[in-house]
Amino acid sequence: MTRVKTVARREAFLGAAKEVFQEMSFDRASMDEIAARVGSSKATLYRYFDTKEALFQELIGQMASEFGGEAMSFLYKSVGVGAGAELPKEAMDTISLLDPTRDVEQTLKEFGRHALKHFHTPQRFAANRMVIAAAADPEIGRLYYEQGSVRAMKLTERYFASLIETGQLRKENPVVVARHFRGLLESEDHEAGLFNVKTTLSEEHITEVVDRAVDVFLRAYRSPSAA
Repeated sequence: MTRVKTVARREAFLGAAKEVFQEMSFDRASMDEIAARVGSSKATLYRYFDTKEALFQELIGQMASEFGGEAMSFLYKSVGVGAGAELPKEAMDTISLLDPTRDVEQTLKEFGRHALKHFHTPQRFAANRMVIAAAADPEIGRLYYEQGSVRAMKLTERYFASLIETGQLRKENPVVVARHFRGLLESEDHEAGLFNVKTTLSEEHITEVVDRAVDVFLRAYRSPSAA
């Protein structure tokens, strides 16, 4: 007898998956556990979703469309990264280091080391890959971009705007300045991390990368009067 898929059963699997991913994280969650919460079998679950990854992507896509900001917190929690009300705690802690009253070179080095230590991690890259997969839907991509990257960058832009206003950096668009600095920090290893080739960095390597990035950045943007 042909077994008919139903919308109700599909939604039940998605609801159970949301609970399991939040409680156990994506890596530790199993299709067995998700099926059990619905009172079904793993074989039946696989008729609706071919892989755990496909199930997760469907779920975050649905949440992004229906619940907006809640989807961001769900994504971070599911990959084992703590999330705050707007940005993950790690992001807010890193951005809080940008104090325009402190020495610029030392501040940028401290910021850069903290950023690479907390963002160049297997968990972060797992989250990035999930979002990229879900962003096949442009609207989902836009939502995650605006609620994640754009929010964080606006805070760093304010820091660079303050440095420009006080004459410590050349008069340039702080939006471009912030993105150039981020690009320098990510230039050596980010792609290798995204492709799951090099997802962790040693403290020594991080220091070397950040020192080079800050040196290049200040050569380009430091005001002649502040040199």
